[in-house]
Amino acid sequence: MAKDPFIIKSGNFSDAKIVASSLEIDGDILVADSYRKHPRHTWKTIKKVNTVFLICTLLFLMLISKLYYLQIVKGDEFQVVAEGNRVRKISIIPPRGVIFDSKNNRIAYNVPDFALFLVPADLPKDQDIEDEMFKTISEIIKINHFDLIESFIEIPRESLNVFELARGLSQEQAILLKRKSQQWQGIYVGAIEQRAYDFAEEFSHVIGYTGKMSEQDYKNYKNKGYAISEYVGKIGIEKEYQEQLHGKEGTQFVEVDSFGRIERVLQEVNAVQGENIYLFIDSKLQKFVFDELKKTVIEKGTPGGTVIIMNPQNGAILSIVNFPGYNINLFAKGIDSKTYKALLEDASNPLFNRAISGEYASGSTFKIVVGSAALEEKNITRNTSIFSSGGIKVGEYWFPDWKYGGHGQTNIIHALAESVNTFFYAIGGGYEHIDGLGVEKITDYAKKFGLSKPTGIDLVGERSGFLPSKEWKKEVKKERWYLGDTYHLAIGQGDILATPIQVANFTSVIANNGKLYEPRIVRGFGKSEDHILELETKIINKQVVSKNTVNIIRDGLRAAVTYGSAVSLSTLNVDIAGKTGTAQFSSIKDPHAWFTGFAPYKNPEIVVTIIIEEGEGGTITATPLAKKIFEYYFSEDTKT
Repeated sequence: MAKDPFIIKSGNFSDAKIVASSLEIDGDILVADSYRKHPRHTWKTIKKVNTVFLICTLLFLMLISKLYYLQIVKGDEFQVVAEGNRVRKISIIPPRGVIFDSKNNRIAYNVPDFALFLVPADLPKDQDIEDEMFKTISEIIKINHFDLIESFIEIPRESLNVFELARGLSQEQAILLKRKSQQWQGIYVGAIEQRAYDFAEEFSHVIGYTGKMSEQDYKNYKNKGYAISEYVGKIGIEKEYQEQLHGKEGTQFVEVDSFGRIERVLQEVNAVQGENIYLFIDSKLQKFVFDELKKTVIEKGTPGGTVIIMNPQNGAILSIVNFPGYNINLFAKGIDSKTYKALLEDASNPLFNRAISGEYASGSTFKIVVGSAALEEKNITRNTSIFSSGGIKVGEYWFPDWKYGGHGQTNIIHALAESVNTFFYAIGGGYEHIDGLGVEKITDYAKKFGLSKPTGIDLVGERSGFLPSKEWKKEVKKERWYLGDTYHLAIGQGDILATPIQVANFTSVIANNGKLYEPRIVRGFGKSEDHILELETKIINKQVVSKNTVNIIRDGLRAAVTYGSAVSLSTLNVDIAGKTGTAQFSSIKDPHAWFTGFAPYKNPEIVVTIIIEEGEGGTITATPLAKKIFEYYFSEDTKT
């Protein structure tokens, strides 16, 4: 049995002898006269003996108490510590679930890879030796020495947790490091499963990517059985469905030598792979839309844009694309600081998810909401009309139509078809015989259609948009609300902001006869295609406006295609309804170009919403792109 390092030996006080000035003859001690004491001093001698005895007793009791504490109270803990220097518990990272598109094609999956790991407590104590070791590692894996050290700077040096230093090693690098690590302390090479993505740029803002756990990530996940060396979802579906994709961690108990090198495996509990995720998105459609959006943005020389295609009957997202995008495989391999900095500083903002986080002036797409509100409030009927002569003059201010000379006699159908500003000025703020809704009623109905709050789409980072109010203007701009503010709001200009997903969602309300759904990218999850747990369709509002109102607005959107601002779509072999929009946001830059619509008109299968930043106008830039998408979607090739 190994010696217990915590046992303390004590001397035998009963054998102690006092040596004085004396002689010993035949076993008798003859004490010198100088050492003899007078009998009257005996009580002092007794008192001294008692004091010494008491002190010795106290010391002995303290010694026994300490031994008891070390061996009995703390014995198990010290045993674990001692054993921990020989037996280590290593977490086995579970393989992440695979992400599939609507036709069961893999989008995100795992591939075998090599990684370099370290155990901080096992690193060399000599700083020069450690520096030389990391210098060699940085030369082999081509990572800056500083970046290498910085990656684990916050990990306590006494930690026995396994930390991943680098991944994506080539076979040559792995072999060389494996050989080197046999002479190093605290470093070893291991096999891992790395995330890989098909359609890496097309799906960049949808799927997202995984990355090393930050300090905050570890605080959130450590009580859920996560190892510090794990990669977790950072954005997109990878983050939103982290718990389902993660699986269950395994455990391995190994015996290590004095340098922390594994000698043998003592026990192992296998990890369990995470659930697979199944999307509503068709990767073939996603790629087509991405390629066409990319062409449009590059040809027009605009900053970027986004396209959303959704099923208005259940809120399912069939495609959601942003351009520019970025290659998410760069993050899967562990992106270096130089590349990441370049992405952050790119003026085209490739990391920005315009579809859910972009907040834009809604332009004339907002006329769908304002027209619905006026019909619901009975401020107008289908046949109510005004004469558009080119605009409205209020005092010294002129509020123009986009068409010089105006649009003539106009009702709600014609107003939507040709996007007649004068009509919406009137129903928004009042004019001639029409009572205006006013800012409060406009914003109340906008909220019913889902504006000014997140739609609830299953992606991280959604923004709320913005609806102005009298109170807000007074508090922020220190001005009162004017009639002109209401006029601007009624045509989707001024301070109103909406995200593309919000515009797609309120268009769906008109397409499906009044329901407002929570948009959904993920259909369900499970271990296989045959065992999918379908996610429940969520209805936010069962009837936003009456079916009569919906039918009138639908007719107006159809008229926009048959003879109005989106007439270029009338040549397709499917009946389409839609609304164009031109949203001014700057006095020196071109306005944003919008299109939102649905098809087939009588029984809608899809809603298509597009915004091209600085695209001049919806008719000029967004509608031609919409035409290509409708044509592709309803072609015979997509049905096979």
